[in-house]
Amino acid sequence: MKKVILSGILAISSIGVFAQTSTNNLPATAQDFIQQNFSSVSVQEVAENSNWKLWADEKYEVSLSNGVELDFDKDGNIIEIDSNKDETIPLSALPTNIVSYLNQNHPNAQVTGWEKQNKEQEVELTDGTEIEFDGKGNFRKID
Repeated sequence: MKKVILSGILAISSIGVFAQTSTNNLPATAQDFIQQNFSSVSVQEVAENSNWKLWADEKYEVSLSNGVELDFDKDGNIIEIDSNKDETIPLSALPTNIVSYLNQNHPNAQVTGWEKQNKEQEVELTDGTEIEFDGKGNFRKID
C-alpha cells in the first residue's frame, strides 16, 4: 500500500514538468538574459512547468553547471536567481537601482540570491544579510 501511495505522489508531482538541456524552448527574453549574464556557464537542465500556477509565476527553471538556478515567468522575465554560498551572482544580472544601492552601501558585498515577488525584490548576500527593495529597486529595509 505504501508503494502505491508513494507512486501516486511521485506521478502527481511530476505532472507538468518537462526537463531538457537546450534553451531553445525558452522565450527570447530568457535566452538573452542567460547569454548576457551567464554566457561562460553551461546549462545543465531546463525545466518547463506547464502547470505553473502551483509555483506562483514560475514557468521555467534553468539549472546552470555552477550551481546557480534561474526562474523565469511565462514571458521569459527573470523572477529569481539562487546560488549556493560558493557561487556568487554577477551584479550585471540584477536591476540597476539595486546594483547602485549595493555599490554605495555594501561595496564589497557579494550576492547569492535575488527574488522578485509581486511589488518587492529581495537580495541575499554571502554573509546572510537580506535586503528588501520595492518593485522599482528602491531600498526598503535590511532583514
